[in-house]
Amino acid sequence: MSREEAGAAVQRALLSCIGPGAAEEIARAQVRLAWEEVVDEVGLSRAGMRSRVVGVANGIGQVEASEPILANELRLRAEALTWAVNQRMVGRPGATMVLRGLTVSVHRFE
Repeated sequence: MSREEAGAAVQRALLSCIGPGAAEEIARAQVRLAWEEVVDEVGLSRAGMRSRVVGVANGIGQVEASEPILANELRLRAEALTWAVNQRMVGRPGATMVLRGLTVSVHRFE
Protein backbone atom coordinates (compact mmCIF):
# COMPACT_ATOMS: atom_id res chain seq x y z
CA MET A 1 0.00 0.00 0.00
CA SER A 2 1.43 3.40 -0.98
CA ARG A 3 1.66 6.37 1.35
CA GLU A 4 -1.19 8.10 -0.54
CA GLU A 5 -3.38 5.02 -0.30
CA ALA A 6 -2.65 4.71 3.42
CA GLY A 7 -3.48 8.39 3.96
CA ALA A 8 -6.74 8.02 2.05
CA ALA A 9 -7.63 4.92 4.09
CA VAL A 10 -7.01 6.78 7.36
CA GLN A 11 -9.11 9.70 6.15
CA ARG A 12 -11.99 7.37 5.19
CA ALA A 13 -11.80 5.68 8.60
CA LEU A 14 -11.87 9.02 10.40
CA LEU A 15 -14.77 10.20 8.27
CA SER A 16 -16.83 7.12 9.05
CA CYS A 17 -15.94 7.05 12.77
CA ILE A 18 -15.80 10.67 13.88
CA GLY A 19 -17.36 12.74 11.13
CA PRO A 20 -16.47 14.90 8.14
CA GLY A 21 -14.30 17.46 9.98
CA ALA A 22 -12.14 14.94 11.85
CA ALA A 23 -9.10 15.01 9.55
CA GLU A 24 -9.01 18.83 9.57
CA GLU A 25 -9.37 18.92 13.37
CA ILE A 26 -6.46 16.51 13.75
CA ALA A 27 -4.37 18.66 11.41
CA ARG A 28 -5.17 21.80 13.47
CA ALA A 29 -4.38 19.92 16.68
CA GLN A 30 -0.97 18.97 15.25
CA VAL A 31 -0.30 22.66 14.46
CA ARG A 32 -1.28 23.66 18.02
CA LEU A 33 0.91 20.95 19.54
CA ALA A 34 3.91 21.85 17.36
CA TRP A 35 3.44 25.54 18.31
CA GLU A 36 3.47 24.73 22.03
CA GLU A 37 6.61 22.63 21.64
CA VAL A 38 8.43 25.30 19.63
CA VAL A 39 7.62 28.27 21.89
CA ASP A 40 8.57 26.22 24.96
CA GLU A 41 11.86 25.21 23.36
CA VAL A 42 12.85 28.78 22.41
CA GLY A 43 11.81 30.23 25.78
CA LEU A 44 8.78 32.24 24.69
CA SER A 45 6.39 30.76 27.24
CA ARG A 46 7.68 31.97 30.58
CA ALA A 47 6.93 34.50 33.31
CA GLY A 48 3.18 34.31 32.83
CA MET A 49 3.33 35.06 29.11
CA ARG A 50 1.54 32.62 26.85
CA SER A 51 0.59 32.24 23.24
CA ARG A 52 -1.59 29.84 21.34
CA VAL A 53 -2.64 29.05 17.80
CA VAL A 54 -6.36 29.67 17.52
CA GLY A 55 -6.76 28.87 13.84
CA VAL A 56 -5.19 28.39 10.45
CA ALA A 57 -6.62 30.03 7.33
CA ASN A 58 -5.01 29.72 3.90
CA GLY A 59 -1.73 28.60 5.44
CA ILE A 60 -1.55 31.52 7.89
CA GLY A 61 -1.47 30.57 11.56
CA GLN A 62 -3.57 32.85 13.75
CA VAL A 63 -1.77 33.29 17.06
CA GLU A 64 -2.97 35.00 20.22
CA ALA A 65 -0.40 36.30 22.71
CA SER A 66 -1.17 37.18 26.32
CA GLU A 67 0.97 40.34 26.37
CA PRO A 68 1.85 43.05 23.82
CA ILE A 69 5.58 42.53 24.37
CA LEU A 70 5.22 38.83 23.58
CA ALA A 71 3.13 39.63 20.50
CA ASN A 72 5.91 41.89 19.24
CA GLU A 73 8.54 39.21 19.84
CA LEU A 74 6.42 36.63 18.00
CA ARG A 75 6.02 39.00 15.04
CA LEU A 76 9.78 39.57 14.93
CA ARG A 77 10.43 35.83 14.95
CA ALA A 78 7.46 34.84 12.77
CA GLU A 79 9.50 33.46 9.88
CA ALA A 80 11.71 31.30 12.10
CA LEU A 81 8.76 30.13 14.21
CA THR A 82 6.78 29.20 11.09
CA TRP A 83 9.71 27.16 9.81
CA ALA A 84 10.21 25.44 13.19
CA VAL A 85 6.52 24.52 13.51
CA ASN A 86 6.51 23.04 10.01
CA GLN A 87 9.64 21.03 10.83
CA ARG A 88 8.03 19.67 14.01
CA MET A 89 5.05 18.39 12.05
CA VAL A 90 7.05 16.44 9.46
CA GLY A 91 6.08 12.78 9.65
CA ARG A 92 3.38 13.22 12.30
CA PRO A 93 0.10 11.39 11.66
CA GLY A 94 -2.56 13.79 10.45
CA ALA A 95 -0.19 16.76 10.20
CA THR A 96 -1.31 17.85 6.74
CA MET A 97 -1.21 21.64 7.19
CA VAL A 98 1.83 23.67 6.20
CA LEU A 99 2.15 27.18 7.58
CA ARG A 100 3.25 29.98 5.25
CA GLY A 101 3.20 32.68 7.93
CA LEU A 102 1.66 33.99 11.13
CA THR A 103 -0.65 36.74 12.26
CA VAL A 104 -0.35 37.71 15.91
CA SER A 105 -2.86 39.53 18.09
CA VAL A 106 -3.03 40.26 21.81
CA HIS A 107 -5.64 38.46 23.85
CA ARG A 108 -5.59 38.45 27.65
CA PHE A 109 -5.84 34.85 28.85
CA GLU A 110 -7.81 34.13 31.99
